[in-house]
Parts: sequence; C-alpha cells; structure tokens
Amino acid sequence: MSLDPKELVIHIINIAVTFVLLRLILWKHVYRFMKAREERVKGELDEAKALYAEAESVKADYEQRLDVVQAQGRDIIRDSQIKASEEAGEIVSEARRQVEDMMSEARAKIDNERGQAIISARYEMAQMASDLAARILKREVSVEDNKAVVDEFFSEAR
Repeated sequence: MSLDPKELVIHIINIAVTFVLLRLILWKHVYRFMKAREERVKGELDEAKALYAEAESVKADYEQRLDVVQAQGRDIIRDSQIKASEEAGEIVSEARRQVEDMMSEARAKIDNERGQAIISARYEMAQMASDLAARILKREVSVEDNKAVVDEFFSEAR
C-alpha cells in the first residue's frame, strides 16, 4: 500500500469542505448554546455569591445576637446570685434574731425559775427552822438532846 498523492489531496479537500460546511451550519447554534450556558453559569455563580454574602451577614447578625443573649444570661445569673446571697443573709439574720429572742426568753425563764426556787428554798428552810425550833422547845434543852433532835430532823429532811 502506497500513498497516492491524489487521494491525499481529495481527503484534505473533503475534510476542509466538511469543516467549512459544519462551521456554516452548526457554528452559530453551538456558539449561541455555549454563550447561553456561559451566561447561565455566570448568573448562577453571581447568585451563589450573593447568597453566600447574605448567609455571612445573617451569620454575623446571629453571632452578635448570641453574644448579647449570652451577656444578658450572665447578667441574670449574676443578679440572681446577688439576690440569693442577700436573701440568704436576710434569712440568717432573721434566724439569729429569733435565736437571740429564744435565748433571752430562756434566760428570763431560767432567772424567774431560779428566783422562785430560791424563794421556795428560803420558805422551806424557814419552815424547817421553825419545825426544828418547835421540836427543840418541846423538850428540856441539853446539848445531847439538841444534837439528837437536829440529827433526827436532817435525817427526815433528806
């Protein structure tokens, strides 16, 4: 097989004519399709950029609001802790006042009962002294009799 120059020229002319005909027939349609596609892709990219910028703006706004809410939350917690501390102090102060009142009442009651016990003891001592004197005076007074009466009296008093 050898290469014939005529056939080679015919093939080259064939290819050139086909190219020219395809270019005349299809080039405008393919060019319009490609241009429309390019514009559509460019429009979608622009829309995506706009949506991205809007999303970034919304994100920044969200983060700013989140910071404000977190600051408010910290303020609420701090205020609640201060209020709770104040209320605890008031409760403790009230409890101390009540304890002091109870202690004062208890001391007053103890003092009152002590006074009554002293009065009662004095009365009983006076009664015992009176009983002792009456027993001593019933008899003739001698040292041995006095000692026996006193011993008898205190053994009964116990």
